[in-house]
Amino acid sequence: LTVLPLPTASASVSPTTICSNSSATFTLTGTPNATVTYNINGGANQTVTLNGAGTATISGTYTANTTLNIVSVASAGTPSCVNPQTSSVTLTVLPLPTASASVSPTTICSNSSATFTLTGTPNATVTYNINGGANQTVTLNGAGTATISGTYTANTTLNIVSVASAGTPS
Repeated sequence: LTVLPLPTASASVSPTTICSNSSATFTLTGTPNATVTYNINGGANQTVTLNGAGTATISGTYTANTTLNIVSVASAGTPSCVNPQTSSVTLTVLPLPTASASVSPTTICSNSSATFTLTGTPNATVTYNINGGANQTVTLNGAGTATISGTYTANTTLNIVSVASAGTPS
């Protein structure tokens, strides 16, 4: 009597944390040539066959936290041994940072003061320019605000160029 071992598989993801709309790759590793049944976030079951080295990859661009759940693993050949296996790995997707600008007062006399207020994701770094000039940066505080005050002699426009979140990944 020949007893075949049950096939196995495990999952990993790289990187483990991404910004929204970025790419990541799930890697399944296990018994060579086995068929792994899995689902994404509890959705419909899908299958992938591991290669001769026992790996398969699933790549994509993600906008929300994503969990790959292994449901079962079936060996190649006859008989096909099926191992109901439950394991999962989660990809953490960080939302993109945001920022908006306002000014107070909105109308002033020449050589008077006004304050631009940037509001958005706490601790984010906002790149901006004034009237299309050189880019400058300011970091929003823990409450998500920063102010830029000045005395102005002409119409002035603050343009937000980009917003980068604090931490890793940025």
